Amino acid sequence: MTTLLRKHSTIILISLLLAVLVFAWLFPSTRFFLGIMFLFFSFFIAGAAIFLKHREEYRRYSSPTEAEREGKLTRRVFIRTVSLEITRTWLAMILAGLLGRMIAQIATQPITDAITKMIVGIIIGLLVGIGVGVLVSQAWDRFAMSWRGGVKRRRSGATATQSPGSNL
Repeated sequence: MTTLLRKHSTIILISLLLAVLVFAWLFPSTRFFLGIMFLFFSFFIAGAAIFLKHREEYRRYSSPTEAEREGKLTRRVFIRTVSLEITRTWLAMILAGLLGRMIAQIATQPITDAITKMIVGIIIGLLVGIGVGVLVSQAWDRFAMSWRGGVKRRRSGATATQSPGSNL
């Protein structure tokens, strides 16, 4: 199951999106239900990917005491880290979707051509989604740093201390 998700999650999501679009076109009354199901499946895939990413680090140690001695990932820290990262991802996805849709609707209101309106809406939605993702990531890093007592984790896994008033 984990290998299937790791290798084929992009293909699964794209094929599911295509199936949702085809079924929404064939059965217009089920569009809302299909959209919600696709959204929940996307949330599940994102949560599973986050869980699998942190599980490898957690399984490196044979006992909790060995992990605590070395200052590594214990079960409690593993659960907290996975829960917070899944929450951050879902928050970013929900905010990006809501703001992207709202701004795309406002920006494409004066456009009359349907194809142009769709293309511009998709581009604006993607740009807003990327912006929201970056902002949520930066805000969440500041929030998480306050929990770690001023220690910021770098991408490589090393830590660096920062003063409370410095920029991240």
